[in-house]
Amino acid sequence: MKNVDAWGSKAVGETLDEIGVPYDILSSSEFAPLTASDLINKYDLIIIESDQPQIFYDELAPEMGDIEEFVKAGKVLEVHAANWGWHGGIWKTPLPGGVEITKRYSRYDYHVEKDLWYYSTYASHGYLINLPKDAKIIMVQSDISYSQGNPDYNKPSAVTYTFGEGLVFATGLTLEFGAKYRGPEWKELLKEIITSNLEFTPQKKVKYFDYAMLNYIWYMLYNKYTDKFDEMYENVAQYNITNATMPQVREYKSLAEYHYQKGWQYGHPIKGHIQALPHMRRAYINVKKAYVLLDYSLRGLKHWQALEDNDLAALMQQNAENSTLYWIGGPLNGTYNGVSEIEATWSKFFAGNNVTDVGIYNITLAKSEEGMTGIKAIVIVTTEEGTQIPLRYEIYFKGDEIIEEWWTIDPTVLETISG
Repeated sequence: MKNVDAWGSKAVGETLDEIGVPYDILSSSEFAPLTASDLINKYDLIIIESDQPQIFYDELAPEMGDIEEFVKAGKVLEVHAANWGWHGGIWKTPLPGGVEITKRYSRYDYHVEKDLWYYSTYASHGYLINLPKDAKIIMVQSDISYSQGNPDYNKPSAVTYTFGEGLVFATGLTLEFGAKYRGPEWKELLKEIITSNLEFTPQKKVKYFDYAMLNYIWYMLYNKYTDKFDEMYENVAQYNITNATMPQVREYKSLAEYHYQKGWQYGHPIKGHIQALPHMRRAYINVKKAYVLLDYSLRGLKHWQALEDNDLAALMQQNAENSTLYWIGGPLNGTYNGVSEIEATWSKFFAGNNVTDVGIYNITLAKSEEGMTGIKAIVIVTTEEGTQIPLRYEIYFKGDEIIEEWWTIDPTVLETISG
C-alpha cells in the first residue's frame, strides 16, 4: 500500500521481485472499497510503506477495522510507520492491539539479536509504544539521537507481536530510504524482514522471545569457555611467555570479563533483562575468541619449542601428510609440499644452524585466503653464532594438524619488537 514511493524509493517492490513473490500495489483510495473478506481471501501479507502524504493516512484510518480482521484470521501486517518524512504525512491511528508510534529521530538503530548497529541520515523516525507482553523487540534506537550511544531498550524501533491468529510487524525504521541510499546492509535487512513475514503461518506462531533463556545460554557458554581457558592457560605457563607474546588473548579475556560484569548489573541472567542481552553475548564471544587463540597459540608454542630444542622429530609431529611449508627469503626460499619435503628442508636448516633461542611476539588470530583459521606472530630465531633470523610467521590448522606454514624473513620486524 502506498500513494507515492517512500523517499523516492521502490525498494519494497524491488525486494518482492527479487524474492519472486507476486503482489498488487494499491493506493489508499483503491484499498478503501475492499472488505475484510476480500483481503483475507486474496492476500497473505499487507505491507504499508513509510513516508506517505497526509491523505493516505486519513483514508487508511477508517480501514483499520478490516485490517485487524485480516490479521486475526492468521495473516500478516507489515507496517513501515516512519512518517514525518518528505511527503509530510503523520500517522495518527493506533495499530492492531493499540500499538502506536512516537516521533523521535535516531541516526543509529541497534539490532538486538545481531548485536549490530545500522546507520542512516535518520535510521528511524520514531519508536513503538503500548506494546503487548508477547512483543519481540528486534531493533531499538540509540539513547543519543545524533550519534551511536548505547541501545535504548525503552525505545523499540522494530517489533513483532501476535494479534489473533496473525502477526504484526511494526517499525519506525526508514527502511525504504536505507535500502536505496545507504547500501547493501539495509537492502538485506529489508529482505530479511519481508521474507520472515512471508514465511509466517498460523500453525507456526511467533513465540515470546525468551530473553531469559538466551541470556542464560550465553551465561552458561561464557562459564564453560572460561573454565576451558583457565585449564589450558596452566599448560601455557610452562613456556617463557611475556605480555608481548599474546596481547590479543589478554585483550579478548579482558573484554569478556568486562561485559560479563556489565551483564550482571541487571541481575542474574535467568531474570532475562533485555539490557543484559548484548553484554552476555559479547562476554561469551570474547572468551571463546580468547580460548580459540590460546589453543592455537599453545600448538604454536610447542612447535617453536621444538625448533629451539633443535628437535626435528618434535618439529614434524603436528604436520599433516599433505601440509605445505612456504619459506620466503634466505637460502631455503621455496615452497615445500608434503612431510618428506618439509622434513628434508628442516634437516637442511638444522645442518647450517644451531638454534639457541626462539622469541615469540604478538600472537594474533589469522585467516588464510582459503578461509583456514590459525595464528600469525613475529618470530626471532637466534643461533649459536649470534645470528638473528627475523620472521613474520603464519600457521594454519586442519583439526589438530598443521596444514600450512609460512616463514617470511623480514628485518623490519626487529624495529617492531624494539618499539
